[in-house]
Amino acid sequence: MKQTAKHNFLAITIGVVYLWFGALKFFPDLSPAEGLAKSTIHMLTFGLIPDTVSIILLALWETMIGVCLIFNLWRRTMAVLALAHMVFTFSPLLFFPDQAFGEGPLYLTLVGQYIIKNLIIIAALLNLVDFSAEHIKNKLKYSIPSPAGLHRLGLIGERIHQKNLKKSK
Repeated sequence: MKQTAKHNFLAITIGVVYLWFGALKFFPDLSPAEGLAKSTIHMLTFGLIPDTVSIILLALWETMIGVCLIFNLWRRTMAVLALAHMVFTFSPLLFFPDQAFGEGPLYLTLVGQYIIKNLIIIAALLNLVDFSAEHIKNKLKYSIPSPAGLHRLGLIGERIHQKNLKKSK
């Protein structure tokens, strides 16, 4: 299977999970993670966002990521947003360790297992986001305008443009 096909399949499957989990949060008491999500967001925002609003915002965020990944819209941006989301999903381990851990430090409750499984999603998302030096170099190459381009836009004067032309010869 080609690398592109693998990435497409990976993006679609992560998108389905995000869409499914996000859609459940639109309906009160339907998502098994609703209580944990509300409590976590409450702690992260110091209670500034009401629980009923925070769960809808989370549902919107998750469904947006899901739809965009499924339909290959802004894949890299959505993968980065999903990675940011994933970082926050681990905060209940710090805020509510009694809910995540059982009798010993390695004994996870169902909530703890629900959180730890996100490591797999993080690994998959990292495969979608190209952090290679070559990719970043190409992005920079096309995002920094040349002096000739700046001249055409009227951002530098004729004299500076002519000076740059002489240097390049």
